[in-house]
Amino acid sequence: MGPELASAQQLAAAMTALGVYTGTNTGAEHAQEAARWGANGYQLRLVNALLGAVQVEAMLTETLADGAVELAAAHRQQLDTAGVGDDPEKLVGFLQWQALRVSGPLRLVAQDPATGPIPLAAAHAAEGLNRLLGVSGGGQVPTVENAEHGLAEIEAARECLVRAIGNVDILLDMLTGLRDVLGDD
Repeated sequence: MGPELASAQQLAAAMTALGVYTGTNTGAEHAQEAARWGANGYQLRLVNALLGAVQVEAMLTETLADGAVELAAAHRQQLDTAGVGDDPEKLVGFLQWQALRVSGPLRLVAQDPATGPIPLAAAHAAEGLNRLLGVSGGGQVPTVENAEHGLAEIEAARECLVRAIGNVDILLDMLTGLRDVLGDD
């Protein structure tokens, strides 16, 4: 059995402390929402709402960092708090989870043709990174059982990265053409 999950009341209290929870944080309120979304669905919503609030807080606070060393120490604190800082296999799994969280929204943004080739290139690159980290999480030298799966994932990762480069090339061609049309006036 895994670690005990935070309760709805604990999550709501943390969000309240950050000023992003407007509910009453009562057992009745949480029971009503759990009935509406399902117990797991409601837990996912609460955790991700809290995560979003904390990520914005981290983004804003990181602008205050006194250089790269302080920022790296703060990032290290995140890894240590997550329990992955000293375990390469757990660290790669954690990073894969973060890459997955990036690739999903990028794919949604990239579906809008008005966004151009950059979000699409980023979505392909994020998917490639996610696949590479998935293979890496199994160790640097895959077992015989994992070799076939690892090879397929590496090939898929490579294809994602090739597509990313293709989209970057489209952008470079567009910008080069624009520069040539406008000239060096």
